[in-house]
Amino acid sequence: MKLDKNQIHIIETVLEKLGVVYVDYKYEILDHIATEVEEKMILHTITFEEAFPEVLKKWQPKFKKSSSVLFGYFWEMPEILLNKCIKIYRRKLLLVFTGAMVLTSGFLLFSSFLRNPLANFFSIATILYSVAFLLSALGYVKIRLSKRKTSYGFLYKQQFIAYSLVALQQLYYMNSGFENKSFSPLFNYFIIFTLSIYFIFSVFNLVYYRAHFYELKRMQYS
Repeated sequence: MKLDKNQIHIIETVLEKLGVVYVDYKYEILDHIATEVEEKMILHTITFEEAFPEVLKKWQPKFKKSSSVLFGYFWEMPEILLNKCIKIYRRKLLLVFTGAMVLTSGFLLFSSFLRNPLANFFSIATILYSVAFLLSALGYVKIRLSKRKTSYGFLYKQQFIAYSLVALQQLYYMNSGFENKSFSPLFNYFIIFTLSIYFIFSVFNLVYYRAHFYELKRMQYS
């Protein structure tokens, strides 16, 4: 027994009221719930109006509003969505730290040919930071103007807000004359590693940006 369009619309409306608004997960969850409702209607020979509340009651704990230190405790969403976002974000963190180590090690490997490696790094980083910040700001505006939401759009916006504050602080820091002071090689490595992390974070903005609009396009034609 297949649910009709009106019944599907009822499930979708309930999910949106429960905070399931990211389309890349909303329709996945909707499909699971609809399938369970259909099976219950057939198995127990009951109507949609009887089956749906029972299935929804089973799913209710997964829609409890939760927050995470990764995104800030002021931002709450259904637990089922939060767990999926955390899974994506943790995978990204591993790639960010690995990339920062490679970038830092590569720069220091060739720094022996430079008179002031930290100053040269800051010169390059200032240009890259400025370009990345402008591109990220344009992407942020475009995602904000999207009529529909995705988990990738959420991650982009969360990351951009934090990145904006950090980027402005880092641009000031890199042009404050700090690089002319003498520090140990280990401290220099730490400075370059930290700046590399922030820069690679901005690269992931592009990944989330593309994923956001890909999901919107996919849902449009699905």
